[in-house]
Amino acid sequence: MDPSIYFLVAILVPILGSLLVPILKVNRLAYHIIVVILALGNVAFIALNQPVVNFVLKGPFCFLSDTYSLLFALLVNVAWAITTIYSYSFTKYNFKAKNPEFYFWLHLVLAVLLCNGFAGNLVTLFVFYVLSIPLSIPLIAIRSRADSIQASKVFLLSTLLPALLMFLPAVLFIESRLGHSEFYKINHVASKLPLWQGGILLAVFFIGISKNSIFPFNRWLPTIIKSPAPAPVGALLYSVAAVKSGSIALVKIVVYVFSMDYVRQLTSGFFTGGWLVYLCGATAVYAAYMALKTNNMKERFGLSTVSQLSYIATAILISTPAAIMGAVLHIVSHSFSKMGLFYVAGYYNSVYNTVEANEIGKLAPATKPLVWAVALFGLSIIGFPFLAGYYSKDLILLEEINTHNYGAAIILLVGSFINILYIYPLVYAAYQKSNQSPSRGTRMVPSGMTVAIGLCVLLVISFSFYSAYIMHLVGLDTGISLDASRQVSLTLSSNSNPIRHAQLW
Repeated sequence: MDPSIYFLVAILVPILGSLLVPILKVNRLAYHIIVVILALGNVAFIALNQPVVNFVLKGPFCFLSDTYSLLFALLVNVAWAITTIYSYSFTKYNFKAKNPEFYFWLHLVLAVLLCNGFAGNLVTLFVFYVLSIPLSIPLIAIRSRADSIQASKVFLLSTLLPALLMFLPAVLFIESRLGHSEFYKINHVASKLPLWQGGILLAVFFIGISKNSIFPFNRWLPTIIKSPAPAPVGALLYSVAAVKSGSIALVKIVVYVFSMDYVRQLTSGFFTGGWLVYLCGATAVYAAYMALKTNNMKERFGLSTVSQLSYIATAILISTPAAIMGAVLHIVSHSFSKMGLFYVAGYYNSVYNTVEANEIGKLAPATKPLVWAVALFGLSIIGFPFLAGYYSKDLILLEEINTHNYGAAIILLVGSFINILYIYPLVYAAYQKSNQSPSRGTRMVPSGMTVAIGLCVLLVISFSFYSAYIMHLVGLDTGISLDASRQVSLTLSSNSNPIRHAQLW
C-alpha cells in the first residue's frame, strides 16, 4: 500500500468518531466500544508502521512523520482510548442532551491536533495550531453557563492573539528568508542569524505558541479548567493533546529551525535567550504556589499543568540531546498522571457534585482507593522513584546541573516540594475518620471511571517497560544511539543512590 495511505489513516481516524455519532443515539455502549477499537487500532497501526518514519506528504499542506510526530500520535491515541472508556460513565451524569455534540467536537479537535503534530513545515504547523483554537470553544462552553462562556473567551484571546501577533510573524520571517519552511529542508536557518536576532526569534516562538502557558499567557489554562469544562476535555485535550502539541511544536522548532547547538549558545547568555529559562522557571514556581492557595481541585490541577509545561519548555531550552529526551519523556509521563488526576476530580464532581478540596477531604475516608490513586499520580509528577515522572524529571534535573543551569535546577526542586504540599493534605484527610461526611456516605465509582483510572495507574507504574521504546525513537533524531538510550534507561532504572534520589526533591 502507498505510504501516504498509511499516513492519512493515522491522521484521519478520529474523524470517524465524529461521523459515527448517530450510533450514540441508538446504542451508547456500542458507540463507545467502536471508538475505543478505533483508538487502539490506530495505536497499533502507528507503532507497527516504522517504515513510515520520516515520510513526507505534500499537498495543500506538508506533513512529516518524524519520531516526535509519531510519539505524539501514539500518546494522543492512547489517551483517546482511555478517555472514551471514562466518558462512557461520565456522560451518564453530565450534559446528557449534548452528548452527540460533545463527541462530535471532541473527535474533530483530535483530528486537527494530530495534523498539528504531524506538521511538516511551519505554515502547516501554524494553520492547524490556529484551527484547533476555535474548534475547542464548543467543548469548553458545552454546559452553556456564564463562567464556561467567559472561560472560552479567555482561552480564545490568550491563544489566538499571540499566535497571530507573534507566531505568524516568525513563520513569515522564515518563509521570507528561504521561500519555504519545510523542517527537513530548513537546514537550521535561524542559526545563521546574529545572536541578538536569534534570541528574539526564539522568544517569539516560545511565548507566541501560548498553549505552553508561559508568562504572560499562563492564566488561560487554569481558567478553563476551573470552569465547568468537562473532566474528559481537561484530561484529553488540556493534559495531553492540545497543550502537548505546543510542546512538540517547540521541540521541532528547536531541532529543525534553530539546531540544539545554536539554542545552547543563545541560552548561555542571559540577554540572548538565557532569560527565557528564568521566565519559564518563574512561571512554574508561581503556578505551583497559586495551586497551593486555591481550594478548587480542578484549578489546582490546571495550575500544576502550567508548572509541568514550563519544566518541559526549560528542558527544550537547555537543548542537549539528553535534555530533549527528558522533555519528551516528561510529555508522556506527565500526561498519564495528570489524566488520572482529572478523572478523579471528574468523579467527585459527577457523583458528589463538588471539586472543592475541603469537601473532598471530608469524603476522603470513604474513597480511600481514589485518594491512593491521587497520591500515586502526584508522586509521579513530583518525580518519586520509580514512577513515570522519575525518569523524565531526573534526566531533566541532571542535564540542568551538567550544563550549569543551577537556577533552573533549584526551581525544579522548589516546584516539586510545593507539589508535595498540596497532595499531602488529601492523603492525611483520608485517615481522619472525623472528616467523613455522613450525609454523603460511600458511593460506588462507575465502571468506566474505575477502568480509566486503573489504566492510568498501570501506565504510571509500568513506565520503565516502555520508556526504552520512547528513548530509542527520540534518539534517532537527537543523535543519541540506541545503545546510549538503553544505557540511560538502565541507569535510571537501577540507580539506588540515595543522594541521586534526593536530587529529585
